[in-house]
Amino acid sequence: MILAAPALVPHRDPLDAARVRALVDAAADAGFEGMSIWTAHHDWAVADGAGADDFFDWHRERGLTMPAAEVVLDWAHADPAAVAASCSHLLDVAVRAGARTVIAVTLDPEPPAMPEALAGLRALCDLAADRGLAVSFEFLPWTGVPTIAAVRDLIEAADRENLGLVLDAWHWFRQPGGPDVETLRAFPAERIHVLQLDDAPAAPAADLPIETSTARLLPGEGDVDLLGLLAAVAATGAAPLLVSEVFSLPLAELDPLENARRQHAATAAVLARHREAAAASGSPSL
Repeated sequence: MILAAPALVPHRDPLDAARVRALVDAAADAGFEGMSIWTAHHDWAVADGAGADDFFDWHRERGLTMPAAEVVLDWAHADPAAVAASCSHLLDVAVRAGARTVIAVTLDPEPPAMPEALAGLRALCDLAADRGLAVSFEFLPWTGVPTIAAVRDLIEAADRENLGLVLDAWHWFRQPGGPDVETLRAFPAERIHVLQLDDAPAAPAADLPIETSTARLLPGEGDVDLLGLLAAVAATGAAPLLVSEVFSLPLAELDPLENARRQHAATAAVLARHREAAAASGSPSL
């Protein structure tokens, strides 16, 4: 299991180098195998005096992989040079981390303007491919790419082999129209790159961006059909990164190690239930 680094602290709070290192230690001590890194944490640590390689060494010394890096925001440019200018630093950090993918989103509430957005997305994928990286796109329910079907359409239109999907359980549950199992089942297995696990109550909050960044629940504590989601992903034959990403202000206010332990225990319990159910039915599992 992988832990999303920014879920250990209040969302996007600036951190000094010692605090960044403490998050790494918390993830390792809680039993995670790796971290989905937030490149801002790297930049903050370096700005606070950490050496150029220290951020990566902290992870490796604790036996943690860094298979994913976040988050690409400024990619929708018609000019490839503009994409390179805005995204190359994050891509380079990902390479130094040994990541296999970078995660991209849009925060724009309107659908991306075509064909400019497609040109930018293709340029991002090409820059990533040149570095041996994939690009994993995450839909956010309140944005112009709000559903799994919208990401599918982007992937098909962009026509890049290294472009795939981030499937976040909270976003899956809150997407307009609710969970779209039909589209998920038809997704090519190799395009399902990352599965982020968390939970949510049945009733959405009035402000979805605030809910998603401060009020997610631990896996198994809400109303998301996580076992159904895991079974649907497994049925495609996909082997995504399994990431615990519980953005919760009550959890973030705890000591990072306690936060990480609770995330590990809850996520491991849901995955164990999934695997037990799959074994009993003879179905594939993750």
